[in-house]
Amino acid sequence: MLITRETDYAMRTVRALAGGKRLNIKQICEAECIPVQFAYKILKKLSEKNILKIIRGAGGGYCLEADLNTLTLYDILVAIENEDDYNSVNLCLKKGVDCIHNSNGKHCKMNKEFRRINAVLEEELKKVPFIELI
Repeated sequence: MLITRETDYAMRTVRALAGGKRLNIKQICEAECIPVQFAYKILKKLSEKNILKIIRGAGGGYCLEADLNTLTLYDILVAIENEDDYNSVNLCLKKGVDCIHNSNGKHCKMNKEFRRINAVLEEELKKVPFIELI
């Protein structure tokens, strides 16, 4: 499980909007040093998961929709990454990957350890509400 640049930018976007402000894309990008070419895609994904709201028209922009008391880093990660990427600390955990050391439905000890690590990471990312990270 790797926190990609896109996910990092998404987390920064939420931080920029955390004060209950309505910001336009330029304000978000300047406040959090996010390249504009990433921002539109990130904002769309976050709005599709009801983390933020897009306000159209004059005076429009973006504002948070999610409750920062319950929103976690994991929620943002899931909104941005596809499941196969955020659930895999190692290539052997990805769906459709055949490992020569995993046969007859049995997994090698390393695969089992990677699964354990993955579960721990997931739990850690779910623990802390975003409000505590601001």
